[in-house]
Amino acid sequence: MNRAQKILQAYRNTPWRRQTQMLSRLAALGLVAAVVMMVYTWMTSQAGTYGIKVQEYQATALAAQQNIEDKNAELADLTSNENLALRATQMGYQPVDPNRVRYLEVEGYYPEPTLALAPPPNAAHQAIVEETGLPEEYTTSLFEWLQETISRLRVRRVGGE
Repeated sequence: MNRAQKILQAYRNTPWRRQTQMLSRLAALGLVAAVVMMVYTWMTSQAGTYGIKVQEYQATALAAQQNIEDKNAELADLTSNENLALRATQMGYQPVDPNRVRYLEVEGYYPEPTLALAPPPNAAHQAIVEETGLPEEYTTSLFEWLQETISRLRVRRVGGE
């Protein structure tokens, strides 16, 4: 063996070098594992903190929603006919006699037009039939057809008996 190979072999076979290398590798691996554990712990604690904050916000939102519902119920109670009538009598208001009311004409005031109510259901049905010119079979609802059929059966029973 030549001299360089002997030095190289002696360097490789030195036990303390191998132990030092192995120890440094384990230390580096331990350091990486410790850093990973620290990051994991930090992230877990942050997630827990944010989870608690979310629960607090949800509880606050629920309390606010319940408060709104309580206020709506209170408003409905205050504006009920019975309570409004009671408060009006307590304040000295009296029901008015329609014959004693005087209406004043105010210049420049134009009242909203009166409401036009829908015609009764049968009249609307007849108007549709007349407008479209369709036979009644095509414009009658199932409910109307059942009513007519039942009434015809009753008439037949009463007439036949």
